[in-house]
Parts: sequence; C-alpha cells; structure tokens
Amino acid sequence: MNDIEKQKIKELLKTRKELINQLLFKRDYNEVIQILSLPEWENNKFKKLLTSNIWQSNAQDIKTILSMQEWDDPRFSNLLTSTIWNCNVQNIQVILTMSEWDDPEYSKLLTSTVWRCNAQDIKTILSMQEWDDPKFSDLLTPSIWNSNIDTIQTILSIPEWDDPKFSNLLTSNIWNSNKDKIKAILSMPEWNDSKFSNLLTSNIWNSSVQDVQKILSMSEWDDPKFSNLLTSNIWNSNVQDVQDILSMSEWDDPKFSNLLTSTIWHSSVDNVRTKLHLSYWNDKKYQHLLVPSIFNISLNNIKNGITLLENYGVSEYVTNRCLRRNYEELENLLIYMTNNNIDLIVEDINSNNKKINPILNSSNTDLKNKYKIDIKKICQIQKNQEQERR
Repeated sequence: MNDIEKQKIKELLKTRKELINQLLFKRDYNEVIQILSLPEWENNKFKKLLTSNIWQSNAQDIKTILSMQEWDDPRFSNLLTSTIWNCNVQNIQVILTMSEWDDPEYSKLLTSTVWRCNAQDIKTILSMQEWDDPKFSDLLTPSIWNSNIDTIQTILSIPEWDDPKFSNLLTSNIWNSNKDKIKAILSMPEWNDSKFSNLLTSNIWNSSVQDVQKILSMSEWDDPKFSNLLTSNIWNSNVQDVQDILSMSEWDDPKFSNLLTSTIWHSSVDNVRTKLHLSYWNDKKYQHLLVPSIFNISLNNIKNGITLLENYGVSEYVTNRCLRRNYEELENLLIYMTNNNIDLIVEDINSNNKKINPILNSSNTDLKNKYKIDIKKICQIQKNQEQERR
C-alpha cells in the first residue's frame, strides 16, 4: 500500500481509528476496501467482529466465514468475537458442524476460547473416556481450551487424583497451570501433614511451585497463634508478603490477636503494617475496632472518621461499619441527625450499655428504606448550598 492509499484509508477510517495498525497497511489497498465494504457489517451480530485483528484474514475468507449458516443457531452466538480471525475457514467450518455440540454437556464449552484449538484436537479432547469419571466433571469448562491435548491427557492421568485429599484441586482453573507444575505440587510431602490440609484448594494453582514450597516450609507454622492463618486464602499473597506479615513483632501484643485470621491474606503487607502502627490502639476506647475488617477500611476513613466523631464527642462508640462510610456522607449524616434531634448515642437494650445509633452503621439502602434518609440527596443539597455561598 503506497502513501496515497494509506492516506485514503486513514480518511475512510477517521471515525474508526482503532482499526488502523501496521498490519492493515501491509495489505493490498483494494482488498482492504473490499473488506470494509462487506454488507455483513450492517448486521448487528457481526459488527463486533470488525476489529484490528481482522487484517489477519483475507477478504474471501472473511466473506465465507460471515456467510456461514451456523450463525443463525443461538448456540454459536458466543463464538462471534474477533478472536475468530485466529482460525482459518476450514477449521471454523469443521468446528461449527461437529455433532458433539448437540450434547448439552459439551455445548457449554462453546465460547470464543475454542478458536485457540484446531478441530481435530477438539474432537479428540471431547472423546476422552476420562470425562465419564465423576471426579473430572468440573474440568469441562471453556478454560480447557487454554491447554493443548498433550497437557490435558497428562494431567488427567496423574495418579494422585485417586487420593481424596486432592479432590478439591480438580476445578477448571487447573488449565492455567502446566503439567510439570501440577505434578510438582501434588508430590510435595508436606501434604501428609494434617495442618496443611486446608490449603488444598484450587486457588493453589495461582502460585508457583517455588512459592508453595517456601510457604509450606516456614517455621512460623509451628507457632499456635498462626494456625488460623493456614487456609487457602494464603494463595492470594506472595511469599515475601506472607513472610513479612508473620514476622511482625506486633503479634506478640495480645490486643492484636483477633486480627490473626485468614482474611489477612487479602491485604498487602504495607496495609497490615500501617494499620497496626496507628496510635489509636494505645487508647483502650478504640481497641474494639481491632477485628479483621479493619484491614478493609481505608486509612483515610479510619483517621477522618474518628476525628469527625471526636468533634461530636462520640468517638468512643465508633464501629468499623461506621468507618466504612466515606467522610462526606458521614459528615452530612451527622449534621442531618443533629439538626433533626436524632440521638447519636442510644441505649443497647440487650446489654443496658450505650452504643452508637444504628443509623450510623446502616448501608445507604437501609438508610433509605428503613429510616427514610436519602444520604445521596442530602449530600447533593449540601453541595448546592456550598456553591451558592461561593
């Protein structure tokens, strides 16, 4: 394509610049025009196929693919994505006409990831007798097309699957792992130790062999205070974060013992460290906030929320749920309650103690439905009033 032709194409695609790439300009000008002029693009079901990777196919193949009568079958609607251009015409035709798709057990595999495989491999995979074994039934999901036939056959033939302790690992995300990694993890002798049994869930495949090995070998697991942390949530963390969290000296302080639950693995080491170092915990009136949910509350929410409630003289009754609310909403809710003579502190009928008004712990939905308080509307009114004052 010469410079003049390139300029014409750029002008033609000025409202579809996402279609322009180097591959486009390597194509014959007339063929590009022919592709862009296909009447099929007026059909809603084909519009989403016109993406920049279409330039991998030639005009005749594209027209042949779009004219296939199989697209009138609702079963194949999920296959109409631009990844189809990674396949050739013959492969697409064979895949669409496979009788296996008449079986509901296989029809659920009809997603665009199927274009990663060739037709013969798909037929071979679907015909494997292993699918008659109930323990492998959960593996038949579209993610299977992330693997090649050799990997699938090897994984299914691993003898460890006959051991009940590994049954929870047989889920479809296994196809994101390679056979060597799977074999290495299953053969680890640590699985003979009952304290690690809770870790045998399928999200272990998110970790490398080295990370799994290092985590299992940490000496901290001999300390009873860490026993509650040995759950599959640990695979949400990397080795360094696990090590750094376990080695924090703060865990020797009894007031932090309630935080040692497996939800800690959803937090980064910096988040955990920062929260533990807050000065509020030196004051007993705030130590009731030291429960695992504290890691899910932003640092700004904690600081600003407590300061705001201190200004109202009720901070000792603060709750984690109250601190989840963003500062603007919390401030406007407090103003609203004060202006309407709604007590910020009420009696707890179960304990005869005082507690923060449940209104301040409520979700926006409950505020609206249960207490008839539209906090979003209140905040908007406040914003409008501030703008008028300016």
